[in-house]
Amino acid sequence: MKGIKYILLFAMINITATSCKKILDITSPNEVGDNTIFTSVDGLRNARIGMYNTLQDRNYYGGYFPLFTECYTDNGTTGGYDVIDLNDIAARTVGTSNIYVEQSYNAIYNTIYTANKIINNIDAVPNLDPDEHDNTLAEALFVRALAEFDLLRTWGEHWDKNSQYGISIVTTNDAPQQPVARSTVEESYQQIIADLQQADGLFNNYQGNQYSSLSAAKALLARVYLYHGDMTEAADMATAVIDDANFGLLGPDDFTKIYTQKLTEESVFELVFDPQNISAYNAATYLRDDALRSDVIFIANADLNTFFESRPDDKRSQLVDFVNNDVSIEPDGRTQKYRGETTKENSAYIIRLAEMYLIRAEASGMEEGLADLNAVRTARGMEELSSSDFETEGDYITAILDERRAELNFEGQRLSDLARLGKVEEYLGEGVNPIMPIPARETSATNDVVVQNPGY
Repeated sequence: MKGIKYILLFAMINITATSCKKILDITSPNEVGDNTIFTSVDGLRNARIGMYNTLQDRNYYGGYFPLFTECYTDNGTTGGYDVIDLNDIAARTVGTSNIYVEQSYNAIYNTIYTANKIINNIDAVPNLDPDEHDNTLAEALFVRALAEFDLLRTWGEHWDKNSQYGISIVTTNDAPQQPVARSTVEESYQQIIADLQQADGLFNNYQGNQYSSLSAAKALLARVYLYHGDMTEAADMATAVIDDANFGLLGPDDFTKIYTQKLTEESVFELVFDPQNISAYNAATYLRDDALRSDVIFIANADLNTFFESRPDDKRSQLVDFVNNDVSIEPDGRTQKYRGETTKENSAYIIRLAEMYLIRAEASGMEEGLADLNAVRTARGMEELSSSDFETEGDYITAILDERRAELNFEGQRLSDLARLGKVEEYLGEGVNPIMPIPARETSATNDVVVQNPGY
């Protein structure tokens, strides 16, 4: 098998085996031919739900993708049963055959495959209402862009627009036998931006923050523009989300509801699970009160405790526990964001409003952005900062990076934040690769048409 053929056939074979956390118990669009599922409106609706199911895969936003990248950084470390693949993540010595890296890579391409099914077949669905057509197409474009960007920021040199190490862009499933070489980073960005801009022009129906929406598309565009260095556009997109009446920052006394309730006004796009379709977050990060280090896969790094000790007024420190643990876990700890130990139906927090304030704070610069930085700080119990607290613009960026760490730890953004700001060596140590390796099975299957990242 070659290249994307491997990815796509893996997806077709394994979508139901690896993604039991389904929104509804339906037939996946990857299990039947296009000439069957896209012959009716009901078939399209099943395909739409199947697309969200792929996001729920344990190896994608069902748990492992955001968590293993966090535990490659100073936010996390690993436990488990002395598994080599986990140890390598904690030691930041990940190899090309690491099972967590490989399975997440496959799961993300699986999502792209399913989104492509909808994008490429929706026009053939008979008797489809035009508004439903446009909104469903917009959702699929958003989901594809989300997956593309997750690939780029985890496996591509996203901080260098001149780099050749972008992603393999797959927009059709017509020729899975043909390996798809990696595009440049800039080409990858343009593909992602084009998908989101097209989605932006199609959304016509807000169905809640458990689904992709116009605001979610603008929020993801804000994130992508920030990484791409388009600061005016990033600030504009973030402003559109901040000004949306559907969303609002919770205060210092109730912000923990983000993690104890579902679909709060702080969530722009939240992937919801239920007791029949649980996520992997609790089992991977908490499990039970008396869990041992050998029981918990992804653990909070003691360095995160040191970080919060330097911020005694930051109420977000209560979302990490470094005290009430078995001695086998200490001096490390456990994140409290995914407790829910009764039902284990913890959500995936894919895009949150606080991030939009922090994007606008960074994109606008210190003079204009400080108010946004302070909006997040005061909402979490901290005092406002003033311009006199920063000697340089670089000090201000460091303050934003710290705020992003406090707010978004264990939500899968720390590694790409450090990489895009050129701070991997400063925070994680000399010689640490800022991106993951392309799985060896992929480079081998394509006879190196899909080339490996530098350093691997």
